[in-house]
Amino acid sequence: MTLLASPALPATKSNLVGLLWTLLAVTLVTAVLYGQWERLLETLTGTVIVATDIDTDTQWRADRTYRLDTDIFVHNDAVLRIEPGSLVKGRPGSSLVVARGSQLIAEGTRTAPIVFTSAQPVGQRDRGDWGGVVLLGDDKTNEAFARVEGVDGRDIRGHFGGQVSNGSCGSLRYVRIEYAGYEAFVDNELNGLTVAGCGPQTTLDYLQIHKALDDGIEFFGGSANVSHLLITGARDDSLDWDIGWNGKVQFLIAQQHPGAGERGFEGDNSPERDHARPRSAPQLSNITLVGTDPRHTAMVLRSGTAGQFSRILISGYGNNPVDLRDPLTEGLIRQQSLGFSHLVIDGNNAGGARWLPENGEQDNDAGFAEPDYFSTISQTTPGVLSAQASNVVAPDFRPRQATGHSTDWPDNDPFWDQTATYAGAVDPATASPWYLGWTEFSEH
Repeated sequence: MTLLASPALPATKSNLVGLLWTLLAVTLVTAVLYGQWERLLETLTGTVIVATDIDTDTQWRADRTYRLDTDIFVHNDAVLRIEPGSLVKGRPGSSLVVARGSQLIAEGTRTAPIVFTSAQPVGQRDRGDWGGVVLLGDDKTNEAFARVEGVDGRDIRGHFGGQVSNGSCGSLRYVRIEYAGYEAFVDNELNGLTVAGCGPQTTLDYLQIHKALDDGIEFFGGSANVSHLLITGARDDSLDWDIGWNGKVQFLIAQQHPGAGERGFEGDNSPERDHARPRSAPQLSNITLVGTDPRHTAMVLRSGTAGQFSRILISGYGNNPVDLRDPLTEGLIRQQSLGFSHLVIDGNNAGGARWLPENGEQDNDAGFAEPDYFSTISQTTPGVLSAQASNVVAPDFRPRQATGHSTDWPDNDPFWDQTATYAGAVDPATASPWYLGWTEFSEH
């Protein structure tokens, strides 16, 4: 008997689809069995899973998405470089911590910013989806054995501070950090950006911190400077400092959202020792603080902090926009270690009378008369900002009129742009504010 070969079945579209699904299933099973899941995901989606610490010089590329799956430490003097236009997503419980001796070089551009954001789908993102970015250095603090909040105290990589006076934690330019600040444990949360013990060679310029669960940015000691900083929607304070920070800030906008946030600034020297050295004494110029609730406070300065605050424009606050606390306040002002100049209050948006007298239990500064002091160094100007300044999805922070002129500067450091003699962070004459083109204001 002769056996005849069956004719080959013609290839059909359904046969090819079935074959492709079979190949895909085999590939997935093989990847899982041999521990190549991350590599396969990178091949299929362009997503790189970051689940192990970085201890050698590393570069992240703009044609990949990097997903942080846990707390990732950059340590062992390694340098992490991130290309312009790169996207880094954080899953719950993740953060990027740059330990002492290591550096983060994340230099984007106006048209290609570097974005750190939540790994949740767009529309489902919220404050605290991941931990944020932490920079740790070896500059001076006024606390021995300082360690960063949110990191296990037994891990030496979470410690910071030292005696290096001209150090650097790296460079961040045109960077957005969104939906960060998870609660590591009760009352201990990471911020959008934490800068701890970083030296003056650190570059922080053109940064947006959006919808952080705790503070937008917090400085712990050190002397790092920052310019062109936009903080929007922090749930606690926009800018916070502690344990001996001596940096400079120019061109800062802080917008507090309705139903969230307490203070634009919260400044301390030391929570336990008001006279600790080095004393916190930052210098800030060209600041715009926008409240959206009369219960918001523009600044709370306490616990022995010093500082110089000039060219400040505040809008949308209630009866105590700047609250000075603790017995040291008056002495620091008399010594000119703490001082204000060129303070402009938007008369349309400030809620009622300012600096009501503090009597009885409300006296938290040993009788210092805030109404008398601020009446001599501030001016109320109606209609400086439009209502659009408090719009949380499409804000416009440009003043609608001139905000005065001041040519006094804290020092001659080339850090200062001395052409900015106006109050506030935005030149009233500009048609193109510095925050346009690389920032976003998504609600979720």
